[in-house]
Amino acid sequence: MAQVPAIRAAVAAVARDVAARAYGVTGQAPVTYDISRVSDHDLLRIVPVAIAAIAILLALVLRSLVAPVYLIVSVVLSYLAAFGLSVLLFQSGGGGLPYFVPFLMFLFLLALGEDYNILVMTRIREEASRVPLRQAVRTALARTGSTVTSAGLVLAGTFGVFALVEGTQPGGAPYQAVLASLALGILLDAFVVRTLLVPSAVALLGRLNWWPSAYGAPGPELSSGRPLAGTPGR
Repeated sequence: MAQVPAIRAAVAAVARDVAARAYGVTGQAPVTYDISRVSDHDLLRIVPVAIAAIAILLALVLRSLVAPVYLIVSVVLSYLAAFGLSVLLFQSGGGGLPYFVPFLMFLFLLALGEDYNILVMTRIREEASRVPLRQAVRTALARTGSTVTSAGLVLAGTFGVFALVEGTQPGGAPYQAVLASLALGILLDAFVVRTLLVPSAVALLGRLNWWPSAYGAPGPELSSGRPLAGTPGR
């Protein structure tokens, strides 16, 4: 497929020499090449729009301009790690990855990752209205960890089973790569990003997590662990 532009250039040169009125290159490889270019172009256009929309929703839900930044960065890191693993497992192994894997993985992991983010972060904010932030993180993880873990295992397991089944079917290798890539991304998101990366960022940033909402300003609750009277929950 990488030779398609060179083949088209050669055909165009021959067409000019013989004064042909029409010419073209047909077949599965050129069609796949054209669709791949369109998919890559759409990915570059959709990624900023999707990130901006998710950032606005997170800012409204969490009442913060800081938290959405590192939450989106965490999803991007999860996507890049999962995509890199998929390249090592499938493309470097000689099988190759379908052209639509980056597009599909990004949209799926962005939607799923931010869903988990909202679940964890809203619980942290709720707990932080009663106890110091680091304790709130531990409590929130203890109470949401089983939900995120079980959901991630079920979804990743489903994709994994489908990947195994597709691997036994004729012509199923491309679909096996897609399903296995999604399963890898889900596992990384549920067990690394949501369990380690996001809670660590929350604990390190402290009260800056909620800036510029009321909990972004210093107050007695930061040292005593008790919110001020009349202050809304974090």
